[in-house]
Amino acid sequence: MQIILVRHGETIANKAQLVLGTSDVPLTELGRNQAKAAAQKISLMEPSPTTLFSSPYQRAKETAGYISNVTGLTPIFIDGLKEMNSGEMEGIKASEMNDKYPDYMKNWRRDHSTARPPGGETLGEVHLRAWKSILNIFDEYNESLVVVVAHLFPIQGILCNVLGIKSNNFEKLMIDLGSLSSIEIQDNSYRLIRMNDISPINRL
Repeated sequence: MQIILVRHGETIANKAQLVLGTSDVPLTELGRNQAKAAAQKISLMEPSPTTLFSSPYQRAKETAGYISNVTGLTPIFIDGLKEMNSGEMEGIKASEMNDKYPDYMKNWRRDHSTARPPGGETLGEVHLRAWKSILNIFDEYNESLVVVVAHLFPIQGILCNVLGIKSNNFEKLMIDLGSLSSIEIQDNSYRLIRMNDISPINRL
């Protein structure tokens, strides 16, 4: 099975550099254009994808909606693809994290994967549930090409598992808003095909 991983388009929170996890925010105009471009790329793929999965958060649902429009596929929403629950930090400016949550940030710098924001979940937990969601898709659907719309941390976690690297290496993987990445799963073998594709459609 080949899986196309799509990061949702830009939101106001992304633009303002706010901590964005569980907040249900819509796409900006740029975000809608990014989603449309991703959808157009997917519409040109051969063979065509046969199943579409998405995080249930609005920004992912909107992005999946554009893909649905060009493929005719109805999105299947999976909770395991949600972005990280940032707890009390949700909605603050990223630049304020050190001042407002010094203990968490100290733990984060020591070990990204196990640091827990107050009332939230760890990066390791996000990566684990996202990877389990991908494996469940592989086990339950006999398809050759599927599309998954998700968020930054879940996609990075999936790619960490494909590459056999620890979650703490997630920052080495650049995943832009509206980008496409591709992986291949065959039994217990995993392969990265492409990562962070934001190329114009005519360069596909």
